[in-house]
Amino acid sequence: MKLKALLLPAIVAGLASSPDAIAQCPAQNLGTIESPAPNALVSGFVRVTGFAVNGNLISNVDLFIDGQADTNRVTAPGGANINLPRPDVTQALPQYQGSPGRHPGYEMSFKAANYANGTHTVNVRITDVTGCSYFLEPRTVRVDNARNQPPFGNVDLPLPDSSVGDTGVIHIAGWALDDRRIDHVEVYVDDLQERQAVTGIHRADVAAYYPDTTASIISGFVANLDSTRLTNGVHHIRVMAVDDQGQKGLLGVRRIQVFNNSANLAPFGVVEFPLLNATWFGNCFDPVGGPSGGDIVDPRFLMFVTGWALDTSVQTERGGLSHVYLEIDGVTIKDTRINCHREFLLNNQPIDCYGFYRPDVEVIYPGFQQAPNAGFHFAVDVGYLLTQRGFREGGHILQVKAADKEDQIRLLREIPITMECATGNLDPSPLGFVDDPYNYKFVNGIFPVLGWALDLDNVVQVRVLIDGVRQIDAVRNVDYAEFGLASPDVAAVYPAYPQRSNARWRFYLDTTKISNSEHDLLVEVLDGRGNVRSAGTRRFLVDNNNLVR
Repeated sequence: MKLKALLLPAIVAGLASSPDAIAQCPAQNLGTIESPAPNALVSGFVRVTGFAVNGNLISNVDLFIDGQADTNRVTAPGGANINLPRPDVTQALPQYQGSPGRHPGYEMSFKAANYANGTHTVNVRITDVTGCSYFLEPRTVRVDNARNQPPFGNVDLPLPDSSVGDTGVIHIAGWALDDRRIDHVEVYVDDLQERQAVTGIHRADVAAYYPDTTASIISGFVANLDSTRLTNGVHHIRVMAVDDQGQKGLLGVRRIQVFNNSANLAPFGVVEFPLLNATWFGNCFDPVGGPSGGDIVDPRFLMFVTGWALDTSVQTERGGLSHVYLEIDGVTIKDTRINCHREFLLNNQPIDCYGFYRPDVEVIYPGFQQAPNAGFHFAVDVGYLLTQRGFREGGHILQVKAADKEDQIRLLREIPITMECATGNLDPSPLGFVDDPYNYKFVNGIFPVLGWALDLDNVVQVRVLIDGVRQIDAVRNVDYAEFGLASPDVAAVYPAYPQRSNARWRFYLDTTKISNSEHDLLVEVLDGRGNVRSAGTRRFLVDNNNLVR
């Protein structure tokens, strides 16, 4: 009751609204601005937080500075982050616990540098799903842009008082912002600087909180540490951000438990290609390339499996990745320890091998022994599998596994695929890929979906489907992607395909027209003979931070 007694006078007295707006609203509208504090001296990015509740679901919360006209609005379309849990409020106001508005919290920000030094007024407008709209009691703040705000942010991983996972990798991730510019992020273990984190990671969720700067969309950082370099026991991780003027800000401190038996730590890694539900095809009728003494019959019809894998251990004689192998329906078809070779039919390129140069992996996993050469690459002739290995056309499960020197095995990924024979006149299905979004990426607003597509008979159109529904490009207002963008990387991998140098496509997806949840993005490729095939599926998450009314 004490909390309720403190809250109610502020929130009941805190409402300011026009008579017309009040007439459309429920009889009781409660809410307040909690931060910044009244008459606070502010600089840099100023967080504005509070809550509002009237029994209905809140649709938008908008921020205005120095007036309530739309020209004074700070928040972008969609408003603030809303419907945030506030158990303290619902405890003080139990009549709203079962209502649609049971999560009354909101949070947003404005950049003080956009306003002159001196006194300014902060206004917050609440709008619910019925159209009811009202302003909370305003707050007065004092802006002083001469003050250099230290960097700020958060450490999302590791969680407080957590233990290292079964791979032995300490994942450190979070975000950092500054009113000027973040120079770097430092990671300390037991008060000793371990290394600098990789910055510039995409963080759409942070951009929603801090819309006044383009830096917020790439405010993320990540660092991965090999815990086998630490003694077993409790360790402290401290993360500091440093701005371009040398000022430091503490982002977070975490205590973690390390308890490793390095010989029993399983490998880990990522399978980057193919996508889920990709169609694989092969020449089952006319092996014009001729047998090469191996499992490649026709080099024109090769499907590729690529990615990277690592293992943690500072004991070189015991730790480290041994090999990667490929299974279909539980049957091993490729093993880098056995099948790695240079293929005559591919200009003596190495295939079915582990150890390809991956400088990008080394950046994310610095200090890991095999990180510079962590890549694997398999080439699969589907025609050979269908005609000589006993597989049948149709759906199959592709599995990629990694094993270390201690025979610890990790399933890196399980991918459903469909295997088909090319038609009698050797008309194969198209190829394609989605570069962005990656799996389970958070996206919002008008999002540019990027990828590439190839076909021996030329690509005519690329279409994007969300949960099976064909989408309309939000910029071009057509139901197909813009095709023909430069793709020198694709040309290097698929030299026999026409359009290989201009195989990339771009499609502007309006995520505000789909729900804030998980979705499947399917890419269809239409070729010159009228064949339409799936290039694969990406799963992603929409987070527009507002509900569509």
